[in-house]
Amino acid sequence: MGAMNKKTFFMAAALSAIILSGCGPGFPIMTREQEDLITNVEKLMKDNDSLRARMDRIEGSGGLVSLNRDMESVKRSVAEANIGVERLGQEIAAVKGGIEEGGSDREAIKSAAKEAGDTAASLKDKLASIESAIASGQQRLSELETSDQGQGQRFLDLKDTVMQIEARTIALEKKITAATEEASSLKERSKEASLDPEALYQKGYKETTSKNYPDAITTFQQFLSSFPEHKLAVNAQYWLGEIYYAKGDWEMAILEFDKVIKKYPNAEKAPASLLKQGFAFEKLGSTKEATVLLREVIDKYPKSSEATIAKKRLAAISKTR
Repeated sequence: MGAMNKKTFFMAAALSAIILSGCGPGFPIMTREQEDLITNVEKLMKDNDSLRARMDRIEGSGGLVSLNRDMESVKRSVAEANIGVERLGQEIAAVKGGIEEGGSDREAIKSAAKEAGDTAASLKDKLASIESAIASGQQRLSELETSDQGQGQRFLDLKDTVMQIEARTIALEKKITAATEEASSLKERSKEASLDPEALYQKGYKETTSKNYPDAITTFQQFLSSFPEHKLAVNAQYWLGEIYYAKGDWEMAILEFDKVIKKYPNAEKAPASLLKQGFAFEKLGSTKEATVLLREVIDKYPKSSEATIAKKRLAAISKTR
């Protein structure tokens, strides 16, 4: 049983004693003032319990840091009310004790009852003071609850503002990224514009003939990126295929040669690219694909030197079957 429930039980017992002391034969009847006292005490207990419950609800819901000072003020009001209730219980217990000490002495009981009546007036004033404190606390709690709701709305508004700021920040970051990429692209194009395509191609060719394949790949890729429409672009693409073929990277060789065939089907390097593509498939063990490509060389470019080579290779393949 909590402290408040114990207090309520004690006061109820004390009040019951006063009621019973005025109901037996020869005992004084409870006065109207005493009945009002009991009613007021019961109302006070309910109001006090309601006040504490509302306080617990506000504190239990998480509260707000900004309301701590106001909550402390309400706590002090409730504490004062509790003290008043406790003193009231003590005085009613004293009245009960005075009646019990009178025993069967009628005059003593009457005297005790009279004292109880006199005490009631004093207790009534105290009740009024305590009720005023509780009413003040209840009003303040109502204000705090209203303020709590207002704070909640302000937090929602603040959260919405933060989300808007975050969205603007993300959009700004995207713009910055796009601007950075554009600046980098412009810088690269400016750098490329200063290059001499003939000189760049010759650099890649020399790197290829000297078997500096990694640098040659980079140079030819740069050439194709910077000068995709240049007359030497087809040659640069073809040499990429030849480099991967020389490295034994048959899959990459097939892909690079295929770019020559598709982008420049009528170019001088097209027959050689188709022939080398067939050779690369044969290296991979795909004889069927190799045969198809070699026959295509013969069909598409019958008068080329690559067609003669393709016929010899097909004959060699047929002997191994």
